Amino acid sequence: MKAEEGASYLLRPMTADDIPQVVEIELEAFPTVWPPTSFKRELRSPLTGYLVVVAPGVKVRPSTRQPSPTASLVRHIARALRSLLGRPEPQVPQGPLDLVVGYVGIWFMADEAHITSIAVRETYRGEGLGELLVIGAIELALRKGCRQATLEARVSNRLAQSLYEKYGFRRAGIRKAYYTDNLEDAVIMTTDPIDSPQYRERFGHLVDVFHRRHGEPSMILT
Repeated sequence: MKAEEGASYLLRPMTADDIPQVVEIELEAFPTVWPPTSFKRELRSPLTGYLVVVAPGVKVRPSTRQPSPTASLVRHIARALRSLLGRPEPQVPQGPLDLVVGYVGIWFMADEAHITSIAVRETYRGEGLGELLVIGAIELALRKGCRQATLEARVSNRLAQSLYEKYGFRRAGIRKAYYTDNLEDAVIMTTDPIDSPQYRERFGHLVDVFHRRHGEPSMILT
């Protein structure tokens, strides 16, 4: 199910009701992640921030949500992981829900914002939503008074690195065998001060270009 023609996406803080869909997206994008992220605990922490992208005009019910091609397998994996970790099944909210199509997680450490993960639902990739999530993460970091943003990316993921470089991230080192599934190295990427006039001007220009290309999404960051 796609978004309504001409409508804009909504970027907003993640809520507890979003967790089941975000778990699906995480396992679809990162099937080898171990242990799976405890989003409920993350949402309670004052040191973390999570934003989700919501498809405009699309409401789903938990029992009838249209799965992605891999959603059935994802749900089985999620249940098995919860069972192994002794975690209860998440409560299913009642009534229509926003369709969550992507999310970003950020840790706030002193004056640094560390982007922990960015993922977009498989059927919604190629619409600029990964870039929208990067924009949201940087904007939130600025509002939190952070001076720098950091992240890690697989050395083989040049597409993601190109997006991050576009927003001022540069290579700062390598974490050897960082990813446990295949022991692939991670590229450490960091920005120059994001609160500087030079970065703010560059960031504002990139956001304007994004809006002209993809339309201006609605954004609620706090």
